[in-house]
Amino acid sequence: MRNRFLSVFLCWLILSPQCLAYVKPEPIHLGQADAMQGADIIGIRPYVDHLLAIRTETGSRENQSEEKLLLKSLILRKILCAVIEVRQACNKIDLELAYTYDIMQKEQRREAFIFELFNLANFAQLSTFYTLEPFVRQHDQFVMSAIFTTTSGSLGTLLATLSKLYGHMAKANHIAPPKVLADIVDGWPVDTKHLPPLVTKFLDSQVPGSSQTRREELFAMWKTHYHIDPSKEKNLCAIKDKKRASTGFLSNRILLLWSLHTCVQDFDYDLLALLKMVNGTSAEAPGVYSSKRISSECNADELEVVRLLNIQSQVEELIKLKQSNIEDKRRDELNLLVLERALEGALELQVASDKVDDELNYNYHVILASLLASRAKWQQWIYNLNFLQSGIMGIIAGRLYLSRWSWAGDKQFVISGGIGTGLTTLNILAMHGFWRKVDVEPNSLAETLNLNPAEQYRFSPFVSNFLNTPPPGSTDGKTRREVLNEAWRKNRVTTVNLDRFKTREALADMPSHKWDTIKIVTNRNVLLHSLKKELESFQFQVLELLRTTE
Repeated sequence: MRNRFLSVFLCWLILSPQCLAYVKPEPIHLGQADAMQGADIIGIRPYVDHLLAIRTETGSRENQSEEKLLLKSLILRKILCAVIEVRQACNKIDLELAYTYDIMQKEQRREAFIFELFNLANFAQLSTFYTLEPFVRQHDQFVMSAIFTTTSGSLGTLLATLSKLYGHMAKANHIAPPKVLADIVDGWPVDTKHLPPLVTKFLDSQVPGSSQTRREELFAMWKTHYHIDPSKEKNLCAIKDKKRASTGFLSNRILLLWSLHTCVQDFDYDLLALLKMVNGTSAEAPGVYSSKRISSECNADELEVVRLLNIQSQVEELIKLKQSNIEDKRRDELNLLVLERALEGALELQVASDKVDDELNYNYHVILASLLASRAKWQQWIYNLNFLQSGIMGIIAGRLYLSRWSWAGDKQFVISGGIGTGLTTLNILAMHGFWRKVDVEPNSLAETLNLNPAEQYRFSPFVSNFLNTPPPGSTDGKTRREVLNEAWRKNRVTTVNLDRFKTREALADMPSHKWDTIKIVTNRNVLLHSLKKELESFQFQVLELLRTTE
C-alpha cells in the first residue's frame, strides 16, 4: 500500500503541477495568524492556501478528495519534520543544560565543603584555646592565658577573612566539555546559531503584531533581565575553550539556555495552530460504530485515545478494511485521518507539557536557585561575621588581660557572647530559607488542584478532557486529576499540607500568594514533575494506536 501511495503521489507531482500553484487565500482571521506564520516558516503556505481554497470550491468532489488527500499528505509530512526539529533543538539544549548544571553543582558542593573546613577549623581553634585558657589560669599562669586569648582571636579573624576571600575567588576548574562528549555537548556561546533550519527560521520570524523578530526580542530580554549584552560573543557564556569559571558565570549560562529552550518550544504553538486549521474537515464514516469490533483490535489505552480524538467510527471502518485486506483510496483517507488526529492530540498534550517544562525550569533555575544562593550566602556571611567579632573581641580582651585590666577583658567576652548569640539566632532563621516575591502567573497546578483559575490559565479543552477522564483500567471511575490529587496526599509526596486551601494557592502561584520560599518551590516542583509525567503518557497511547491501525 505504501509503494502504491508513493507512486500516486509522485505521479500527482508530475502531472498536476497546478496543485502546487499559489492560490490567493481568503482573508485570514486573527486566530489564523500563528497558523499561517507556521506554514510560511516550514515552506508550505501555497499548499495550505490551496487546501483551504478547495474546501470552499464547488465541483467534482472526487477530484477534490484526491487533491485533499495528497495535499494533506505533503502538509502533514512537513509538520512532522518541524515537530522533530523542535524536539531535536530542545534535546540539544537540554544536554547543554544538564552538563552546565552538573558542573555548577559540583563547584557548589566543593565550595560548601571548603567553607565547612574553614568553619570547622575556626570552631576547633576556639574550643582548643578556650579549654586551655581556664586550665592555665587555674595554675596562676595569667599571662599565658592572655596570650592564648589573643592567639585565638587572631586565628579566628584570619580564618574568617580567608573564607571570605575564597568565596570571591573560587572558580570551577576543567569546565570545557571533554573530547568523549564532543558529539553530545559542544559548549558554544548561547546564541541562536547551531540550531535546525526550521527552528532558525522560526527565530527569524516576527510574532504577529510585533516589529521585532523572536531572536531580537530574546536578546532584548537578556539585556533587560539578565544584564547580558548578546551583541558581544564573550558575554554569551561559552565554555568550550574555558578552563575556569565562577558559579555566577555558570548560572548565567543556565539562564540563557533555559530562556532559549522556552523560545524554541513556542514553535509548537504555531505548528499546533497550523495542524488544527489543516484538520478542519474530516472523512466521515457511514453508520454507527461498533465498540465490539474496535475492542477486539484495540487495548484499553488505544480505546481511550480513539474516544478522546473522537474517531471511533473511522477507526472501526479502518479496522474493517484492514481485516478484509482491502486497499483503496478510502483506506488511505482513513489512515491519513487517524494520523492527523493522533498528531494533533499528541501535539496538544506536548504544548501543555512544554508549559509545565517552562514552569519547572523557571522554578529551578531562577526562583529556587535565587533562594538557595541567598541562604548559603547569608549563612556563610553570618558565620564569618561571628568569627570576626569573636576574634577581634578576643584580641582586645587578650591585650587587656596582659595590661592587668581583667575586668575590662571579661567585659569584652560578655559583649562578644551577646553578639554571638544574636548572630546565631539569625543563622537559625536563615536555615529556613528566605523569601522571594512572586513574579509569575498561575501555573499548571492551578487547574489540577481545583483552584478555578482564570480562563487564560486553564488547559485547552482537549487536555482538560484528558485529565478529567478515568485512566484505562480504572475500577473506581476516578479521573486522572482525582487520581493525581489522591496519590499526592496518600503517598505524602510533599512536605506541606495539600488539604489547606492557602497551601494549594501557594503551590499554584494564585494571585493571593505573594512570597515564595524554598519549601514551597521544592514541593511545587515535585507536583509539576508528576503532572508532566501524566501529560506525556498520552504519547505512548497514541503510538500504540498508530501501530494497531497501521
